[in-house]
Amino acid sequence: MLAEIEYDGQLSAGAYIILTTMFLLIVGGLSWCFYRAITAANRDAAEQLPDEE
Repeated sequence: MLAEIEYDGQLSAGAYIILTTMFLLIVGGLSWCFYRAITAANRDAAEQLPDEE
């Protein structure tokens, strides 16, 4: 029913494509979230002045 799996120590080309795509999606998604957080934090920020002592 199921074929025997023969592992030769290397990933196939398709596996490398999937691995690269997933890596780019994760890095791109995290970068997008970081960018959105930075822009949201700076949206209505007033100028910060030092405290008077």
